[in-house]
Amino acid sequence: MNLTVLVITSLLAFAVAGSAIATLAHQPKLVAIVAAIGFPTRYLPLLGAIKLAAALGLSAGLLYPPLGIAAALGLVVYFTAALGMHIHARHREIAPAVVFLALSIATSALMISAAT
Repeated sequence: MNLTVLVITSLLAFAVAGSAIATLAHQPKLVAIVAAIGFPTRYLPLLGAIKLAAALGLSAGLLYPPLGIAAALGLVVYFTAALGMHIHARHREIAPAVVFLALSIATSALMISAAT
């Protein structure tokens, strides 16, 4: 595993873990955004658990790459859906979803490349 994979994967894992904590804590700004895009806020614990599992999977994937690849690809799906919901709701604050999606795609590509 090269340094680029380590840095990008760690950055994504740290950012997703932070987002998971904010989601599980029902941080008011995040709750407002979720409500604004029309997603039921009662599912915030599930979203937080998914993000936390992904962060743990990315971290473990540094030792067992197939798990990290699966976690990164799962985040690509998650953030593609999130971005789609933002666009569908005509919500203008899409930058976080775009950044997370880009990092997820980059991490997936780097981890797959390093594993082959």
